[in-house]
Amino acid sequence: MIHRVDLNSLCLRISRSENLPILPTVLIQILRLYEDPNVSPRSLERIIEQDAALTAKILRVAGSSLYGAKSATTVGRALSVLGMNALRSIAVSLAYQQILAQRNVGADFDRMSFWRHCLAVGVGAKAISKYICPSMMEEMYVTGLMHDIGILTLDRFMPNDLTSALRKAMAQKVSIDEAERQVLGFDHAEVGGHLAETWKLSQSLIDAVKYHHHPERDSVNSLTTGIVAAANYLAYKAGYPALPGIPGDVNGEAHLEAVGLTQDQIDMVSSTIMIEVDQSDTTYGSQRAA
Repeated sequence: MIHRVDLNSLCLRISRSENLPILPTVLIQILRLYEDPNVSPRSLERIIEQDAALTAKILRVAGSSLYGAKSATTVGRALSVLGMNALRSIAVSLAYQQILAQRNVGADFDRMSFWRHCLAVGVGAKAISKYICPSMMEEMYVTGLMHDIGILTLDRFMPNDLTSALRKAMAQKVSIDEAERQVLGFDHAEVGGHLAETWKLSQSLIDAVKYHHHPERDSVNSLTTGIVAAANYLAYKAGYPALPGIPGDVNGEAHLEAVGLTQDQIDMVSSTIMIEVDQSDTTYGSQRAA
């Protein structure tokens, strides 16, 4: 008999677990800034400075060969050299990677592979946006990075069920969201979408998280959700699955076709994903979790 868990009960349990936050307050505050187009650089600086460890990492990355802001000895200086959008993306990347460096709970959940997949989708979404909506490139990077927050949530609160879903996906050669629905009765996209709503993040980010496996269901932000869905598929094709041994989205080709890129553009996006994800190991200090 398949064990079914009510999604609302899970969300209620998460909301009551104050000592088990999925994302730190600083990261949620940074993500909320995307909702306010008139936010001041100083407000971002103040949020980052709340976290000394994050600040130190941001200054190290800002001075790396990728960004080259060697004179950035303070957050304010990094902000003036890199600009608000770039600094915000770096801060989100580092904060999220820091979470994924923690010891995982589920037996089969490989956090290093998961981090590289999330990064690949972020890079891919940004690269696709360059051709479709250049003004949203940094926002799409962050949205792509955060698209699978529901999987991280399941690992925290339902590790045994997630392990069952992962093993079913591997055995039956189906996507993780399909296996989750068989085991749980819902999938990580639904969980992630609920959390993004609870955190009061931007509607485009909420919808991308909720519908990235079914962008055709998004009637409000179909463009941005479609970009994340296409980037998710290209990340799999480039060799960065969310979890090793599990197939990607069966509708991936349709998602990719929907964004309307030429083959040359697709090849360029795929190349960008592979180059930047591999480079991130030195830029962000990625390392396999213990």
